[in-house]
Amino acid sequence: MPLPSPDSSRVVLVGVADYDHLPPLPGIRNNLAALAEFFTSPQGWGLPPEHCTVVTNPCQSSEFIDPVQRAAAEATDTLLVYYSGHGHLDDELRYSVSVTGSRQDQPWTCLPYSWLKSVLIQTRAQRRVVILDSCFSGQAHGLMTDAADALRVQVATSGAVVISSARHDLPALAPVGETYTAFTGELLDVLTHGIPGGSPEISVDAAYAHVKAALAARGRPTPDRTGTDTSGALIIARNPGFRPHTPAATLRPVPGTHLRALAERLYPLSADARSSRRHTKPAEAGQRTEPDSAGERYEILSPLGRGGMGTVSVAYDRLLDRRVALKSIEIYGGDEPFARQVFWSEVRIAAALNHPNVAAIYDVVEGKTGRFFVMELVPGTDLSTAIKEGPLSPDQAAEVVHDVLSGLEAAHQRGVVHCDVKPGNIMLTPNGRIKILDFGVSHVIAEGEHGPLHRGDGTMVGTPLYMAPETLLGQLPTVAADIYGTGVVFYQLCTGRPPFPVSHFAEIASLKHAGPPTPPSEIHPAVPATYQTIIMRALERDPKDRYSSAAEMRAAIAAALYGAN
Repeated sequence: MPLPSPDSSRVVLVGVADYDHLPPLPGIRNNLAALAEFFTSPQGWGLPPEHCTVVTNPCQSSEFIDPVQRAAAEATDTLLVYYSGHGHLDDELRYSVSVTGSRQDQPWTCLPYSWLKSVLIQTRAQRRVVILDSCFSGQAHGLMTDAADALRVQVATSGAVVISSARHDLPALAPVGETYTAFTGELLDVLTHGIPGGSPEISVDAAYAHVKAALAARGRPTPDRTGTDTSGALIIARNPGFRPHTPAATLRPVPGTHLRALAERLYPLSADARSSRRHTKPAEAGQRTEPDSAGERYEILSPLGRGGMGTVSVAYDRLLDRRVALKSIEIYGGDEPFARQVFWSEVRIAAALNHPNVAAIYDVVEGKTGRFFVMELVPGTDLSTAIKEGPLSPDQAAEVVHDVLSGLEAAHQRGVVHCDVKPGNIMLTPNGRIKILDFGVSHVIAEGEHGPLHRGDGTMVGTPLYMAPETLLGQLPTVAADIYGTGVVFYQLCTGRPPFPVSHFAEIASLKHAGPPTPPSEIHPAVPATYQTIIMRALERDPKDRYSSAAEMRAAIAAALYGAN
């Protein structure tokens, strides 16, 4: 997608720096000047000056609305409207922007955002972008806790993407001594300096994600985004940080290099019973936790461990003369026809997955004590064991996650969500291959009120540290839940600890809903900015703000790790 057409696109930049009754915001003049220079320069959109309207210190509503209305009538490609200045929320949390004569306690002296919204809806422009960089001058009325949600709903505009940095405190808008306001300063940095290691062009959504991560890394309030994916895909700038392939780029490792190096270091240290089929020994009689046989075909040799759904054992397949992993499963309500139908439907779909990064499910059998999954016995070390001695190198972590996403992508294409992505369910084989385990507790995406994450007694199947915030609230899992879990894994592999290192369910749920975690580079400075941006986007609280698919997240990692677009 090219940059917006200079002839059929329009930009309106409105800023109020000087007020009669409110604190001045001198940085806004610099905002307007720098943005106008970008949009009219050959390095930016290359707009003719008459197609980029700058309105400084409007005294009345018409000075604000009229230029927007003209631009909306003329634009057929892209319309971008930017506002920076004081905002206002009245007692009913209705949002307004300000003019020079606006008063904090008199909402009628402000311009209701609904007026601007009605103009944007009527434009013929194919893509519409609104950027609001303001604070709430209505703080004196006592903002309610749902103020941010109320604002998000109001600014949402049909057919447009809206980025709002509106906050209730003035310092968050305009830090003292800085040239620009906080949000616009980070935005200008992206537009003029680019995203290192990124694609040749920067989309609205890529700029938003990078700005949000940068603000979070500095401990500053982060913006919100609402709107359509089509406008979010709009190319807003060329990327000065892009580096095309050069002879030096050929020195980048081929895929798999980091994993093989990691396997060479870890495999001799592995003491896990799963590390080699040759080393598996029969358990002593007192250690057995499963019957000696599961059906007539499988002979149980020794236990491997216990998980939330039952026990895992090494078994011998008499028919095919091979060793397999046998996992007992507990299905609550399994005697009910509906529950039994759901169980077998999900088993068949999970078993149909055929991907090099997914541990295969061979069979499901009835034993003396219940049902059992028969799975590929994967040699190697699980990643929870691998990171006990410390975090992986950032590139090793990135390559692990890249391959995990490859397996998840195949599952998601079949409508299967893993539901329990965590280091303990990811194996690294001696030859450097990543294998995802435990698709047996996966969920088939479908409408309904029940899902495998909730047992009959109300407890959850899954690991709270790696579960998405919405899943902790009881929502059925989606692709976004696996993206979140993968983000937690990436974070932990890079830093040696999960993003929210607490043990109690209530604490985990509270922290995940309170805000973003500490940026990984603050824990382990070696984590590159490109990886940090990927991690923080995957860990967004709102599922809509995460990567839309495993393929999209995997492509972002590939671009940073291998230089692939």
